[in-house]
Amino acid sequence: MTNVKKLLTAKVMKVVGSVALFLGTIVIVPTSTMSFHQPKCPDELLK
Repeated sequence: MTNVKKLLTAKVMKVVGSVALFLGTIVIVPTSTMSFHQPKCPDELLK
């Protein structure tokens, strides 16, 4: 019974991780390509 529980937990975590990565790319890629967010760099770092 514990082996089944471990396998099921591992598969669920893998699916959750894949979904999180997929949703992350959906949010990040259009934002960076359309230039909605331009991070500001302090002048001290540019010197």
